[in-house]
Amino acid sequence: MNAPLLSLPRVLPFFFDAEPGTRFSLYHAPAPQVRTRGAILYVHPFADELNKSRRMATLQARRFAAAGYAVLQIDMFGCGDSCGDFSSARWELWKRDLEIARAWLAERAGGGPMHLWGIRLGGLLALDFACSAPVDGVILWQPFLNGRTCINQFLRQGLAARMRAGDPALFGTTSQLRADLLTRGMIEVGGYELAAPLIQAIDACDAAALPLPPCQVHWFASASPAPSRLAASAARIARRWSARGATLHFHAVEGAPFWGANDIVECPALLDATSAVFVPEA
Repeated sequence: MNAPLLSLPRVLPFFFDAEPGTRFSLYHAPAPQVRTRGAILYVHPFADELNKSRRMATLQARRFAAAGYAVLQIDMFGCGDSCGDFSSARWELWKRDLEIARAWLAERAGGGPMHLWGIRLGGLLALDFACSAPVDGVILWQPFLNGRTCINQFLRQGLAARMRAGDPALFGTTSQLRADLLTRGMIEVGGYELAAPLIQAIDACDAAALPLPPCQVHWFASASPAPSRLAASAARIARRWSARGATLHFHAVEGAPFWGANDIVECPALLDATSAVFVPEA
């Protein structure tokens, strides 16, 4: 990777080499006046949720760094400011990006614990990656725990946008879009070209079925509008993961759904809840 090992500023934007091309990253160096606590690798959400989540991700990354964590935010292949077209993105390619980033970050963690921190579909990707990578824990913000659920929601949002545009020729159903994807191998939704191999890989990913290794998982999620159902879902997944030694901690949080808002919004309650677990009091 291209970033220097020494004399890092508090926040360093840079590109690192990865096949194919380069990936844009932001490195948040741990505050020098506090004890180094480990490293946190950020795994961003899917499609436009990446952009809507940048503000919250940056705010939390700053809190982590101020507490002594080395934090790396990367744009994976075909996403954000990294190279490549979204249509060429693949689930396994994103996991390779994470492995390169994890190894780079581990050099700067001072031997401390390594955590993955994923938002929405990034949470599911983080869990999948954790099954084959040396990590100590996973932080989940409002995660999708089933890939097919994520894609169906994305397709419905795309159809809703078409209806608002008022062109009957563009109307349809998620089933029709999926049929088009199988036939043509590629569809366009909301300005994003989705390739069949990526969608099939996401569809197949189910958090409850993942062979998660022994680690601590902290799931932060809005409990509205069905807190009992969400808590029951968390309990079911916790039982499955515990059989392999993974421990799930569920944290209900009230706040704005920043990942889907029309404007860039903040959710202070989520920042505070996450910091209460990972940022010790002075």
